[in-house]
Amino acid sequence: MKLSKYLLAIAALTVALTISAKADLIDLGGVPKTGSNSPAANLAALQAFGVDTTGFVLCGNSDNGEFGNPITNPISVMAGAFLVVHYGTGNGGSNPGGQLEFFQVVNGETSVDVPLFGPGPFGVGGISSIREFCPPGTNVPDSGTTALLLGSALTGLGVVRRYIKR
Repeated sequence: MKLSKYLLAIAALTVALTISAKADLIDLGGVPKTGSNSPAANLAALQAFGVDTTGFVLCGNSDNGEFGNPITNPISVMAGAFLVVHYGTGNGGSNPGGQLEFFQVVNGETSVDVPLFGPGPFGVGGISSIREFCPPGTNVPDSGTTALLLGSALTGLGVVRRYIKR
């Protein structure tokens, strides 16, 4: 009877933690794309959009195949990063260069779904490139959470093992 209680408690905790995880990606807005589509130009566009990019580093680049080829959802990102997504003009887009759309990864998420087609009005086509820029201090994964989860799992296994032997 005790074993089933412990297994039920572990299952409930697992479900609670799984349900509480949600991907959050804030769409900050977009601008028509002009000029180059290089990482440096994308960072300059992010700064011109109003984000203080002091100390930002390029931590993801679709040109290197880091988000897949073709790009599909979900994509792996760093928590707190900013994404600059270039959408092609597409049918009905009003700018020959397409659109740069800016997103921010929030709530400590590391896996997000990016819209695969531009929201317009400048570009409604598919994704041409994604550049991920990380603010200072976010380019290293947090190991404290990982250690806590590993310790909790090992403790749970130890408790289950102890009561299975009886």
